[in-house]
Amino acid sequence: MHGGEYGWIELVLFYGIAIGFGVWQWVKMDRMLKKTRAEKAAKEAAAKEDRPAGM
Repeated sequence: MHGGEYGWIELVLFYGIAIGFGVWQWVKMDRMLKKTRAEKAAKEAAAKEDRPAGM
């Protein structure tokens, strides 16, 4: 192998890891936001059930 081929391998590995980490963080944040929104909706629904009918 020539030196240029090692450079391409390094670039692919480096950017592959960087992009993979970014995608993983995006998926993790998306899951967290969905969970937080569901918890908030559940709290609001429970609060509505606890209120008297006239309010």
